[in-house]
Amino acid sequence: MSSVAGKWKKLGRAFRRGAFERARTALVKRLARKYLKYSDDVLANYGWILNPERPAMLPAAQRESLRINWILPGISPGQGGWLNIVRTIQQLEASGHENRLYILGGLPRGTAHAKELINRSYFPIRAEIYPLHDPVRETIQDCDALIATSWPTAYAARSIGNTARKFYFVQDLEYMFYAPGSLYSFASNTYRFGFQGITLGPWIAATLKSEFGMDCTPFGFSYDREHYAADGERMFPPGKKRVVFYARPETERRGFELGILALAEVAKRLPEVEFVLVGFKGEALDLPFQAILPGVVPVSRLGALYRSCEAALVLSHTNLSMLPLELMACGCAVVSNSGANTEWLLNHSNARIAHPDPESIAAALMELLTDDAGRKRLTANARAFAESTDWNREIRIVESALLAGARAAEHKAVPA
Repeated sequence: MSSVAGKWKKLGRAFRRGAFERARTALVKRLARKYLKYSDDVLANYGWILNPERPAMLPAAQRESLRINWILPGISPGQGGWLNIVRTIQQLEASGHENRLYILGGLPRGTAHAKELINRSYFPIRAEIYPLHDPVRETIQDCDALIATSWPTAYAARSIGNTARKFYFVQDLEYMFYAPGSLYSFASNTYRFGFQGITLGPWIAATLKSEFGMDCTPFGFSYDREHYAADGERMFPPGKKRVVFYARPETERRGFELGILALAEVAKRLPEVEFVLVGFKGEALDLPFQAILPGVVPVSRLGALYRSCEAALVLSHTNLSMLPLELMACGCAVVSNSGANTEWLLNHSNARIAHPDPESIAAALMELLTDDAGRKRLTANARAFAESTDWNREIRIVESALLAGARAAEHKAVPA
């Protein structure tokens, strides 16, 4: 597949003259990135979709502390989804609940390495970690709550019966990551499995209820006060106004092309403004403006970067990331696209919301860059809003949902 993509990219580079040729280049690169993929062995790669369903069969939990089994995809350092899960596990452990992690697909470098990687990349937890290759044939420990954390892990959870209740920890609507087709259907079907949903924000909960009939408990965002605050060092010296853009060229839902076109308009009208693009590895890009490309910035340095910028462009076409609150805490004004998926958290008192077209987004950024008094009022409101949030309070909502669900579970008779 990589050789095919390489040929398309070489072909694209041969047509890099003029607007039409540039459009063609963008198209062939997107084709190479997104659509020149297919499964040469469908049963081997997706046969687990056909695994049999096993309903939850254990009686309702009677104990004060729960036994919680999490099914997780492969460990991936630096991922916001993993960060939220491990943060939740750490607080559940502090409340006396026993957690176990089952890593779907196994642990290529062993359990000890996996635990060290999680503790180093996220938060220290006591939970035992186990590989899970085949949920139909392998036996996991009995639990009061079994939690799926992504659509492939939901298929694994569907095939496991030794639990009192099955839950689905949903941080985004994963079916929206795909064009309509097989993967779109595989992912969306998991919301009909009958699991109790625990969702990051009310937009997901409302969507799953209205479109799939799934009962959900939403919880909210906060931010890590150790890393994000308005006071502290800056990555860049004062004297220039800067815009930071959360740029993810490989992630459709983060609106990379939309953001670049909006920033190009800002650069044209305010040439003195500097632009900083973060969130990707800093590969060479043919940008229509000069930009600083620091690559993937360590969490310990993000606060210094945000404090160096007057405004941030954060686009989300599915659920929000934690980035807006982190920026607000650092005194950086946030611009995002309009939509129910963003406006459950963002509003005109804590951010600038613009229609998702380049001109509207550029206008919102330019307003903040040219109206210092207005920007300072916005950032003061936004900082107060961010400081009103609390991870401990939000994770207690998760704990309450788990306790209520596990204690209300009905004993399921084992089919003859």
